[in-house]
Amino acid sequence: MTAEEFIFDTPLYHEVSFADEAEPFAKKLYSHFSKNTFDGYNPFQKKESTFLLIQGIGNDCIEGYWHSSYTEKIGIRQIVLRCCRYNDKMHLLVRWNPEERTITKIGQYPSVADVHIGQIKQYKKVLSNDKLKEFTRAIGLAANGIGVGSFIYLRRIFESLIYEIANKAITNGVIKKEDFEQKRMDERVYVLKELLPSFLVENKSLYGILSKGIHELSEEKCLAYFDIMRNSIELILDERLDAIQKAEKIKKASNALNAIQAQIKKSI
Repeated sequence: MTAEEFIFDTPLYHEVSFADEAEPFAKKLYSHFSKNTFDGYNPFQKKESTFLLIQGIGNDCIEGYWHSSYTEKIGIRQIVLRCCRYNDKMHLLVRWNPEERTITKIGQYPSVADVHIGQIKQYKKVLSNDKLKEFTRAIGLAANGIGVGSFIYLRRIFESLIYEIANKAITNGVIKKEDFEQKRMDERVYVLKELLPSFLVENKSLYGILSKGIHELSEEKCLAYFDIMRNSIELILDERLDAIQKAEKIKKASNALNAIQAQIKKSI
């Protein structure tokens, strides 16, 4: 796990272990947070930025000599980062355990949920307000260590994308409602493959993984898989967003060309 992943993605109370590392714990801990800058999302400004480390674990290492608390006992320290563009500050509270060789985030402001929720506002054009709220809930639950609950909301979003296209196809007479409702989800995706985003069609196993997470997987497994599940949903939404933006550009260009043509005809 990178330092950026720990700062911007890791939920509270999730232990990061260095147990398999041969490097001394104190040295490993320092090297993990020895960078001066970290790239991430600024939820205050709703923009990507770079953060400068102004207070951290490395401050206690002077010319290679460590405070004994890093090597002998459990300790707690605040990490503070400042946005290089806007001067907003992010605060983390971390706890380390030399005996177990772990570090845990026990506090953060703004929260991981704040960081990630700001990034999904771009999908307003392709998700209803209700589904955007459900996406927000999924991220919030995962950020607070609730994996199974987050999968429930991701699956609901996946289903809504399928049913939205299906309803249009039924209305237009492309498919029959009774036939569609009798099929399993992977079969429904196949029937609608010409109308759905390509990533969804090529990765229809996504629904099965989400369902398995709800019914069989542990909280830990769901949390471990959450990022790729969320990214997969976002890739589907990205395709839909690109299509809308392309249609808007075509419409704008066509209107402009028609206006120019009308002006030319008028001047002749």
